Amino acid sequence: MAYLMNGSVTFGARFRAAALGLLATLSLSACATDQGTAHVGSASSSAAMRDGGIVMPPAGWLNFCGQHADDPSCKVVQLDQTRWKELQAVQASLRSIQRVSEKKGQADLWQVADRQGDCEDIALLARARLLAAGWPLSSVRLATAWTENGDYHTILTVDAVKNGTPVTYVLDNRFAVVLSYQKLADIGYRFHMRQAARGPNWVAVRS
Repeated sequence: MAYLMNGSVTFGARFRAAALGLLATLSLSACATDQGTAHVGSASSSAAMRDGGIVMPPAGWLNFCGQHADDPSCKVVQLDQTRWKELQAVQASLRSIQRVSEKKGQADLWQVADRQGDCEDIALLARARLLAAGWPLSSVRLATAWTENGDYHTILTVDAVKNGTPVTYVLDNRFAVVLSYQKLADIGYRFHMRQAARGPNWVAVRS
């Protein structure tokens, strides 16, 4: 099963638990020595740090997560039968929402769907229901994609680990069942961007 890649995924969804044992003995330090009095310029000129690709974290961080599994940054959703049934139940509930489109020229207003809504509203509803069921915020993220018909569309991606392997599933109001992101890519979806794991920013999706 494939995993939706970007530069802001959570630790737990990136690496298998086996990596903890494999790298536990490594002692590479991630700390530099004191810079002393070297001139580093003014702090007035700044820019946002941009995320790149996924890399293996320092061994010390893996050890930390092995000892502090309750730390929010180390948590991972194990896709067991209970979690899978939760996904299926939320997906099934979306089918009762009447799909309506905003009128041409109308402001693009996103809000959690009640009895009706467009794709963004329905994706927000799916997100709200999974969060209410205890899913961590970092695993439940809105995303946009072009469908196989070329329409721009909003969906909900869900990151988890299944049998030790990172996976991404999608809740999409166009379908009756939960699908993997790879399945949607196979039928012609082109994923564009999705929410960062934390904060208000979004990140580009790499295929």
